[in-house]
Amino acid sequence: MKRCSVFALLLLVLLPALVAAQQTNRQPAVPSHSQTASVAGTIWAGIDSDGDYYEYHFQPDGALHYKSPGGFYKNGTWEQDGDAIYMETNKKFSERQGRISGTRMQGKAWNVKGQKWTWAADKK
Repeated sequence: MKRCSVFALLLLVLLPALVAAQQTNRQPAVPSHSQTASVAGTIWAGIDSDGDYYEYHFQPDGALHYKSPGGFYKNGTWEQDGDAIYMETNKKFSERQGRISGTRMQGKAWNVKGQKWTWAADKK
């Protein structure tokens, strides 16, 4: 009986210490997309599948300023969720959805006229 009591006492003392040691050695579970830096305050540029050059200026407040073949505009917005990026211009006249990988983003785009294309941009 005395042996059982000593064993139980050791178990109660040592078990929490072992669990704590394992917790400190364990790496936290981090979703892969959380390693993607925010695009806020950055400029990206590239050519779409129609051969048109675009620059995207991601404002910290979610506003999107952009240069297109038609000029420079400040009527867009953007959202980022990890490595996913979404942009809309001119009250959703056109929209872009894509993924960020390092210093490159790319994806698909569409507009209210039903046109669809692809796009890509690199961080400047």
